[in-house]
Amino acid sequence: MVSRYRRRRPRWFRQEVLALYFAVRDKRTPLRIKILVFLALLYLVDPIDLIPDMIPVFGYLDDLLIVPLLLHLAFRWLPAPVREDCLFKAYHQAKRLRWIGWLLGLLLIGMLVAAFLLGRHMGQYFH
Repeated sequence: MVSRYRRRRPRWFRQEVLALYFAVRDKRTPLRIKILVFLALLYLVDPIDLIPDMIPVFGYLDDLLIVPLLLHLAFRWLPAPVREDCLFKAYHQAKRLRWIGWLLGLLLIGMLVAAFLLGRHMGQYFH
């Protein structure tokens, strides 16, 4: 049986990343935390990795392990008042982002349906 914590873990990680976004912009955040977040993001986009991405599975495995680990450590090392304030902001921002995501999804579905119908309609003229 999967524990409740394991099922909620991806959602918590998303909130941690969003909270880190607010923490990096906060003046109370120590410089070492900002540098750690910057290094994690730099490692994600940098073409030079510990294990090259050309190796089929292991190439992306280091990105999937190192970057979340660095971001989680940065979140854990935040001072408690900054962490709580940023989690509060992240929670309320996540609600807005969820609604925006649903609206963008509906818009995408509508555009795909319109493109399909237009393609069928234009196909009648070319046959």
